[in-house]
Amino acid sequence: IRDFTTLSEKMTPEENSRFVSSFNERLGPIIRSNHGFINQYLGDSIMAIFPAKPEDALNAAIDMQKAVYELNLQRHEQGLPKIRAGIGMHTGPLIMGITGDENRLDAATISDTVNTAARIESLTKYYKSPILLSGETLRQILQPGVYHLRQLGKVQLKGKFNLLSIVECINGNATLPHFNEAMDFYMEQRFENALQLFQNILHADPEDMTAHYFKENSIKYLLNGTPENWSGAEEMLNK
Repeated sequence: IRDFTTLSEKMTPEENSRFVSSFNERLGPIIRSNHGFINQYLGDSIMAIFPAKPEDALNAAIDMQKAVYELNLQRHEQGLPKIRAGIGMHTGPLIMGITGDENRLDAATISDTVNTAARIESLTKYYKSPILLSGETLRQILQPGVYHLRQLGKVQLKGKFNLLSIVECINGNATLPHFNEAMDFYMEQRFENALQLFQNILHADPEDMTAHYFKENSIKYLLNGTPENWSGAEEMLNK
């Protein structure tokens, strides 16, 4: 849940508990119906695992965002603020087991895969995007053409040496071809062309915050130039 601290500070502990419970009650069944299982409820977030195939995770993410949209229609009628949720996913091996000491044992999921998925989720705040997945997840999706996917280039995660490809899922967004063309211009450092296309996209969809992010970057690079050895990869200095 985005901006959970801001939301929760306006609620009593009882209201907070009811809010989180009602949110989880909506999303938990969606995860299970898409062949996933919930590993942990983490207050304002859920960690889920989809052992069969990454399409299950992506389908669940799309369905969860639809559920959040429907919830916001109800909240609007009640005069309550809109909720935003960010979902990140990565694909790879992991180990599940029991850890702790002689006085306390807990189930744990330990893997760089898990850490990377959590970092991708945090990037949804950076790009202001509802659903992000790694290039590794995309490579294992057998029919990517059935989804609306936008390449956002590569990122350098804090503490990581390898660049990570980031892909956004925007099912239902009609501006996809123009965005992909704009990103081609952006990566080629043809920022004037990219800026024009990002502005066109925002004219058609002012709520496209990812396009807004790259539009602002295009303006910045047009005014100030790009750093030396710029490759288009975004460097993430925070976790």
